[in-house]
Parts: sequence; C-alpha cells; structure tokens
Amino acid sequence: MDCCDAAHFRIDCGDASFFHGGHSCKNSSGLGALTALFVTGGQPAISLEGWSMVHLVMLMGSEILVGLLLGFVSKMFFYALDIAGSLIAMSLGIMMPTDINPYQTGQSSIPTAILYQLAIMILFTTDMHHWFFAGIAKSYEVLPLGQANYGGHFIEDLVKMTGSIFPIGIMIAGPMMTISFVLLLLFSFLGRAVPQMNVFSESFSFRILTGLLVLGMTCELMAEHIAQFIRGIPTDLLNTAKGLMS
Repeated sequence: MDCCDAAHFRIDCGDASFFHGGHSCKNSSGLGALTALFVTGGQPAISLEGWSMVHLVMLMGSEILVGLLLGFVSKMFFYALDIAGSLIAMSLGIMMPTDINPYQTGQSSIPTAILYQLAIMILFTTDMHHWFFAGIAKSYEVLPLGQANYGGHFIEDLVKMTGSIFPIGIMIAGPMMTISFVLLLLFSFLGRAVPQMNVFSESFSFRILTGLLVLGMTCELMAEHIAQFIRGIPTDLLNTAKGLMS
C-alpha cells in the first residue's frame, strides 16, 4: 500500500461515479482502474517513509472522497438533463409512457432518453471524454495527494453548482414549456367561448403534436446548449479541485 494506491482510488472512484449508470459496477470500476493505471504512472513519487498504517488508510479514504466528488461534479449536467426531460414530458402530457434508458439503471421518460442520447453523441463526437480524463489527471497538479480540505468555501461552491442544474434544465426545456403554456391559455379561452366542448380532453392531442413539432425544430438549439455545458466539465473538475485546496 503506497501513494500510487491512493492515487488509483481517486481516479477509480471518479471514473466509476461518472460512467456508472447503464453500465454495471464491474464495467465502471474496470474502466476506472484502467484509467488509474495509465494516469498514475506519470505522477511523481512521494516518500511515505515513517507513515503509519492509520495515516495511509486516512489518505486513501480522502482520495476516495475526492474521486467521488469529482465524478459527481462532472456528472452534474446529466442530472440537469433528467430535470429537462421530466419538464418536457410534463409539458407534452407524456409522463406516463416510459422506456428503458441505456444510460441509466432504470426506466425514464421518452424525452429524457432522447436528451441523454443527444448528450452522449455530443460528448464523444467533440472528444470531450478525452478532456474529462485530462481533467482528472490535471487534478493532481491542482490538488496533490492528501491536501484536500473539505472546509472553507468548498461546501458553498458545491451548493451553488448543485443549484445551477435547475436553471440549466429549465433553459433546455424552455421552448416546450412555453408552447404548452400558450396552448393551455388558448384552450382556456376556447372553453369559455364554447362551454359545450370538453377542452381538457381535446387539448391533449394538440399539446402532443405541437410539442413534438417544437421539439424537432429546437433540437439544434438544445444541442448547442448541451455542447456548451459539456465543454465546461473539465473546468468544473479543476474548479472543484481548487476549491478543495483552499
């Protein structure tokens, strides 16, 4: 047990936390271990002479927590996609139909699965997965082994980053929420003008049809938002490491 073992734990936990979803724990842990094997080979050696077993265990526990935090921060945008997909499904009135999402452990709404597939395609076509691994490796320069400080302003920064996923989700689902509100407003006026019409049941087909049309028309806009936030994942990783250092 040495410093390389502790470094392995940071990368292993970070990668496993980021890629865990539709993948099994074996695949996620194996990918994390393989990445750790390549990255830690380029890290400078640290002398642990005179360290007791208790200090080594504490070091490894600290690196496990750092890895989990880095994985959580890097995957935070995908939680925003969950919120956006749920809002879109609610706006279109298709909350009930669900399908197996290959990027999650269970089922999700159809819009959520579409957004996940769009985000995964953008992640790999823009080579941002390479930058994710580079951000994990760079974190050792920003935050050396055993230097993590979980006090200070880190908790406040983490809360702010967590709170930012809600505006991102609303921004992505904004066009569908707007068209749904406009349709509900028009049908409410129609219900007042023609009381004999069952406006509630008649509006469902119009909401779904119009919502799907708007969803198709705004896919490019959503892709631009998704690409913009995915490009910020390495920066978020390094900012998190800097926050742990302060």
